Amino acid sequence: MKRNYKDQFESKRARKLREREEFEKYSKKTEFEKGDFLALVIAALTTFFPIALGIFLLVFLIMMLIF
Repeated sequence: MKRNYKDQFESKRARKLREREEFEKYSKKTEFEKGDFLALVIAALTTFFPIALGIFLLVFLIMMLIF
């Protein structure tokens, strides 16, 4: 993203506020289709579940070695 000369003197707080307003403007325009929420949930589960399962198994194996 190329910044203007004016943007160099903009404070971090003002820049974050402007970026948040732009994000909210675009996110309000976004309309989800019927199955999008389910697809997002499934994607999140397939991403985080194996990691959580691996951590759980690692803790379990350590506990089995200690006790």
